[in-house]
Amino acid sequence: MLPQQRIAVLTLLAAIFSSILAASPASALPSSSVPVQQRATVDVAVFAKGGTGAERLELRIDGKTAKTFVMSTTLREYNFTTTTAIGSRSLSLHFVNDASVANGDRFVTIDRVHVNDVQFQTEASSVELLGAWHDGSCKRAGTHQLESLTCNGYAKFVIGSAGQPRTTPPAPAIHPKVAFPKAGNNGQHGCIGACPTVGFQDFDGQANFILQNVVITNPGGPCLSLVGAKNITIRNVTLRNCANSPNGEIDQDKIINIEGSANIVIAHSLFTDNSSRSLNNVDLIHVHNSTGVKIYNNEIRHVRSNASTGRDDGGNRAILVTGNLTNNLIIDRNDFYSPGRNAVQISRARRVEGIRITRNRIEGRKAWDSDFEDMINLFSATGTAEVPIVIRGNYMRNGGPSDSGTAIILGDGRDNLGTGHVRVVKNVIVDPGHVGINVAGGFEFVVKNNIIYGGANVGEWTATGLTINHYRYTPACRDHAIYGNRVFFRNQFPQHARSNDPGTNHVWNPGTCTNNVRIHSNKFGDRTLSYKVWDI
Repeated sequence: MLPQQRIAVLTLLAAIFSSILAASPASALPSSSVPVQQRATVDVAVFAKGGTGAERLELRIDGKTAKTFVMSTTLREYNFTTTTAIGSRSLSLHFVNDASVANGDRFVTIDRVHVNDVQFQTEASSVELLGAWHDGSCKRAGTHQLESLTCNGYAKFVIGSAGQPRTTPPAPAIHPKVAFPKAGNNGQHGCIGACPTVGFQDFDGQANFILQNVVITNPGGPCLSLVGAKNITIRNVTLRNCANSPNGEIDQDKIINIEGSANIVIAHSLFTDNSSRSLNNVDLIHVHNSTGVKIYNNEIRHVRSNASTGRDDGGNRAILVTGNLTNNLIIDRNDFYSPGRNAVQISRARRVEGIRITRNRIEGRKAWDSDFEDMINLFSATGTAEVPIVIRGNYMRNGGPSDSGTAIILGDGRDNLGTGHVRVVKNVIVDPGHVGINVAGGFEFVVKNNIIYGGANVGEWTATGLTINHYRYTPACRDHAIYGNRVFFRNQFPQHARSNDPGTNHVWNPGTCTNNVRIHSNKFGDRTLSYKVWDI
């Protein structure tokens, strides 16, 4: 074929193909502009198990069976997706093949249901059960607050707004923090919109999950458990009235327990009015032997208990961190308002790396009404020379009435487990109570460029702006650098009276820390300071 003939044939074929395309309807052509995964869906996950491995559990919506699951004998997740809203309609799980068989009696345990990432516990008071063993039989339907069906029956859930179709999980609303010095920021954190109320949330052993826009409450008990969990995000959640036992019979010392977990985020949430009346010591958030935990931009209010002043590691804490395996922990930009005797405590955590307590605001209601012991307490806790513990850029005010408490205490410890490798930089402290910053022993501290003012609320507990003293119960006080700090502190504590400047005691240094302790370039008695430093 000659080149001219070859060109003519190709031209003819192109014309024929074009005419075919022109005659074809547009819908016959594949399109990638609307991917399948963008369809609006409702995702349902059921966490359940059976007694023998042959149990059948039917998922019904408005009484119609949507899917049937055959149970395993170990707790696992069963999934269903629909493009139709569930909304306020009935979602129920029905156990349909109860029997006594050779390998045992059939029964099902329904631990919980997730609808669009919102968790519904089967033992919640809103769930109606039939088939649960109650009062000697399975016959009566009711809100029995159980999670196992021994006989044929059902668990009926009230889903509410969580059952609306969605294309992707909703992004959290990020609220800007109000400017200092306004207290509380109430309404700036927590759940957004019409949020369902749920009970205790159990994430033990779970991974890759987001919980958001719910209200969590569990009077008399804990509210969140993350033991052995990984990649869990808690955001825009309101948590209230947990471990609050009106009759004083139920004790709960860990309202949120994070243990042996990795990559946990708690953000943009409100924790308020959580307490334990009968328990002497209660912790709102306890982090133990976990890594990659980030607690930021939350509001923490009113943590209460009958805290014991006799305990050597403090009383009730808003955040308690323990364990030598707790690394890469960020506590940043949180608002603490009347958060208990200790806002943040790092206790008996040795050679931890990557712990940063930064840009938080910590306040009592009034100097005589906050019951602070220490706002930030490092007790027998050390960083490393390469990666020290960092306390930077925090605003703290209104401590007391304890006559031993501080805004920041370093070097506290027992049993020769001192505190070391810590950087305390650019914190602003106003009316902290007894002492502003207390260097009580320890090793390798840098305390620099902090502002400490005491003078607006002076009580009989107010003593010293900055203390440098090797207390007898702590290990050696050595290798500290304390410089660039500005302090003005009025004093009514008789043991710290100053004859040359009555009514003030900016620094107390009895000379007991002598092993390479460098104190220079500080401005003690800086009369340019006032309560307005809080506004800077």
